[in-house]
Amino acid sequence: MRKNILATGAALLALGLVYGASYPDSLLRSLPIAGLNMILGLITKASPGVETHPESANIRLLVDKGVVRASIYQVVFLDSRLILKRLSSINVTVILAFLLAFVGLEILAFVGALMGGITGFSLQEFLTQRRRNKIREENELTAIGRGDVKIEYDELVEVKLVKSRLYLMTESISLAVNFPRGYARKIEPTLAGIFKSKFETEESVRAVEAAEKENEKRQHPRGDRGKLSRR
Repeated sequence: MRKNILATGAALLALGLVYGASYPDSLLRSLPIAGLNMILGLITKASPGVETHPESANIRLLVDKGVVRASIYQVVFLDSRLILKRLSSINVTVILAFLLAFVGLEILAFVGALMGGITGFSLQEFLTQRRRNKIREENELTAIGRGDVKIEYDELVEVKLVKSRLYLMTESISLAVNFPRGYARKIEPTLAGIFKSKFETEESVRAVEAAEKENEKRQHPRGDRGKLSRR
């Protein structure tokens, strides 16, 4: 059961009732949409979140959701490589929601557009969870399929975790993976153990910058800098 989708369905139901008080005909159109969202919430399993000790000797960290541009991936950290298993493409994350919002706009004006867009989000959550289940059931977490991304750790020159975004940089590409709020704190210790000296966080970068500024002040005291500038 996915509580956020259920809450969305309840909110749409309340919105439909309020809107239907002024426009009774719209109530018959809005109730099925709210009901669909509530059904999706009931049949969609809760996502596993962050698994630091998955049921596999080869997997060191498993993150249920990482967003790269407009695509959603399941992120698998192995001993020597990183795999991003694609769960949903731009067709589901953006285009589906846009189309449903457009259909809703034609049926119930602004309220319909809002309902359609929210329903697109609920469908996205349902479809991505189905894809997660299929990947796990078929033992495909470590396999490379269509749309997946693989990065060898030896190719990485820098790995940086800034707020909820993980930057993966090689000599040829730079990839940014956005995680849900709260994930960064959970994955940081494991990432530090995996990538060691290649790994940086926002705090470590600030510490290095502060140390460099302090060294610069010691090497060039304020009086010396003033003398140099007058020359």
